[in-house]
Amino acid sequence: MSDDSITIRRLTEVDAALAAQLNAEFDEGMVWDAAEGRRFLESGDNLLLAAFWGGQVRGFATAHRLQRFDRRRAEVLLYEIGVNEGFQRRGVGTALVAEVKRWAREVGADEVWVLTERDNTAAMALYTATGGHADPPGTTMFTYLIED
Repeated sequence: MSDDSITIRRLTEVDAALAAQLNAEFDEGMVWDAAEGRRFLESGDNLLLAAFWGGQVRGFATAHRLQRFDRRRAEVLLYEIGVNEGFQRRGVGTALVAEVKRWAREVGADEVWVLTERDNTAAMALYTATGGHADPPGTTMFTYLIED
């Protein structure tokens, strides 16, 4: 593999060395947890992708298949995508989105959707460049925190 090629791999297990590489790419405060990670990876409705460049993790994406009960079949939530700052605008994010869309077709989904803030210009540019369409203005997400 040359240093300038991107390889996207679906992760089905994560050892300590790979967890360390992923932790370096995660948002601040996010750390791979072996037990929770194993639970995540065991579900066929969850996806964890890693983008490798020169043998090192340079980006990742997570997605979830959401089964519907109507004719729409299923949809996929592209939950998170992260690309190492030094590898942004080099095709890593585009390759990750393409693989999420490929997986969505594989699992019978008819739509992939993702949320971001309007001031996240890098994400807005990536999602537009990869064929995403912004929802109409006024769409708002509400979050419910579940307490123990």
